Amino acid sequence: MPKLNKGKKWNIAYYEGGPFSDYAETMRVLVTGLMELGWIDKTELPNYDEEIQMPYWNWLTRCESSYLAFKGKNGFSANWDDKERTLVRERVLGKLKSGSIDLIIAMGTWAGLDLANNGHSVPVLVVSTSDPIKAGIIKSAKDSGYAHVTARVDPNRYKRQIRMFSRIVGFKTLGIAYENTPEGRVYAAMESAEQIAGERGFKLVLCEVIDTNADTAGSDQSCFECYEKLAATCDAVYVTALTCVDRQAKPIADIFRKAGTPSFAMLGSRFVKKGMMLSISSDSGYTALGRYNAAKFGEILNGAEPGDLNQIFEDPLDIAVNMETVRQTGFEMPESILKIATEIHEQ
Repeated sequence: MPKLNKGKKWNIAYYEGGPFSDYAETMRVLVTGLMELGWIDKTELPNYDEEIQMPYWNWLTRCESSYLAFKGKNGFSANWDDKERTLVRERVLGKLKSGSIDLIIAMGTWAGLDLANNGHSVPVLVVSTSDPIKAGIIKSAKDSGYAHVTARVDPNRYKRQIRMFSRIVGFKTLGIAYENTPEGRVYAAMESAEQIAGERGFKLVLCEVIDTNADTAGSDQSCFECYEKLAATCDAVYVTALTCVDRQAKPIADIFRKAGTPSFAMLGSRFVKKGMMLSISSDSGYTALGRYNAAKFGEILNGAEPGDLNQIFEDPLDIAVNMETVRQTGFEMPESILKIATEIHEQ
């Protein structure tokens, strides 16, 4: 049940590493969940399905709520710039130490890493991270390591995906484009990929890209070059969490189609809509995730210790398939998969 903070609205802040489409979807379902719980007045939300800086933050500063205050000055983005990140992090920590913020949403791995520490004591809701444990944001699925921090964990999320893709396609070589940084290896689920490659006996073919930086043109070009190489030399490609894929999903999917190379998108069915062959059907999963994050948000403001909250939330096992891509690729999709898959039509 929503309540005020000693008669006043709760002040909420937001911090992200930079624009990413998964952040937009995560915020959309979180805000929808907060509406369902009564923290924000119900109304129609704008729809952002591509990368946008601080998605829904400007909308939240104008929304109607009897309980929550979203002030423009409390939203922060590092714009995927390492130098800017250092400055923004200090500004955010200064804001948190001032005592003016009651809860902060840490959107993504950069933000989670910058706020999961003992430099402040403000409750931190970490969302939309590929693997908060491997990234070093939290200690384990059952222990965040900090009383004021909580994150979402799906311990076997990417192992399930890669196993599924392997069983469906039966590839001997799997291509992965990734940024060779500690965070980049987490975004690409490299540890999970290496484990399943050993388990199922296929070879990983890796290609390094330049991704989390302000030079979007350079990032996009490095991705095109990598995916063209992987599509030409691998039996299949696992498309992971890259900002260049966010911006260029359709032309990258066309590379795979032209080469006849099956693709699996790590981040869900919105990429299948743009031409990737397979992914997890994320529509129902995102709705449930939004309710999960909104419930934790409410529990924290109602007095729960973030570190005591359940951090495990698993993705659904539903499969999304783009049949036009299947046709163009020339892949023979098993009938057993077609019977249970959700067919996704392109946008």
